[in-house]
Amino acid sequence: MTSWLERALACVEQIERACDKDARSAFRTRARQIPSDIYYVGTAYALAVLAARSSERDIFGHRDVKEGIGSICGSKLSKEEKGYALYGLCLVDALRALGVRADSLGDALREAERLGDLMDAELAEYVDWLKKLAEAKFEKGE
Repeated sequence: MTSWLERALACVEQIERACDKDARSAFRTRARQIPSDIYYVGTAYALAVLAARSSERDIFGHRDVKEGIGSICGSKLSKEEKGYALYGLCLVDALRALGVRADSLGDALREAERLGDLMDAELAEYVDWLKKLAEAKFEKGE
């Protein structure tokens, strides 16, 4: 398996290449917020929030992260919707790397409920890398 650092770096670098400043800033905001949501209330809650504030289609509708990032950043979504969708897409990529069934929001929520704290612990390093890399590469929103 690719290391969590490599996976996070690939996601952040693709966002850097494909997205405008506003989308990158919105992703940075989500990368700072979502790890605490995962820690305090779990991955299922975080996924539900991400999908609610963007869309299930944007987060789960892509099998390839590069294609998904390009699609999200090229869409007419608002800045904030793009931030939620991009973070959700990167998180779902990590779930799939763990072997978690995440073809839809329902699948991912059921798996998160079943795996609970174990899933949260597995994702901790990845979401921390996303946070640090987003903070380093992307400017804070105005």
